[in-house]
Amino acid sequence: VTYKQEEEKLSIVAEDAMQQLLFEVENVPFPTPENYKFKFIDLFAGIGGFRIAMQNLGGKCVFASEIDKYAQKVYFNNFNLLPHGDITQIKSEEVPEHDILCGGFPCQAFSIAGKRGGFDDTRGTLFFDVAEIIKKHKPKAIFLENVKGLRSHDKGKTLETILNVLRNDLGYFVHEPQIINAKNFGVPQNRERI
Repeated sequence: VTYKQEEEKLSIVAEDAMQQLLFEVENVPFPTPENYKFKFIDLFAGIGGFRIAMQNLGGKCVFASEIDKYAQKVYFNNFNLLPHGDITQIKSEEVPEHDILCGGFPCQAFSIAGKRGGFDDTRGTLFFDVAEIIKKHKPKAIFLENVKGLRSHDKGKTLETILNVLRNDLGYFVHEPQIINAKNFGVPQNRERI
């Protein structure tokens, strides 16, 4: 789509947002538990895999972020919550208080299937946006996932940097990262993640 003027682009974006606000999902497939036990945020939310797991454990999602507009629509239809967009445009102060932070920060910069640009790839630096949110809110627990290639990227230096930030800069105890495969947990997919 080509826009004649920036104002025209903004009006289309505003109209799309208004349409989503006008029509709330009536029968939400994955409703928030009424008597929740903890609050969590869902970063790089995709269509809500982390959210389903956290809700099944009794959690209430108080914030979600996802940049892909198609994933946002699916997420909205699944949970009746439209995720915020680009995490680089969200100030950590705008994120509500939460007990647990969940996020699968973009993997293209570390994947053996990609160019492996690491921190030189803009997507590879998004971990540091997560770190800012952690620094501001100090959640009780953090769940981060990525491709197994993160372990070997730049001869292990990338993972070492991430662990250093989490352990030394932010003060969290982080187990040695393990590579697990979804197929070993009842999911019909060979999906290895760290």
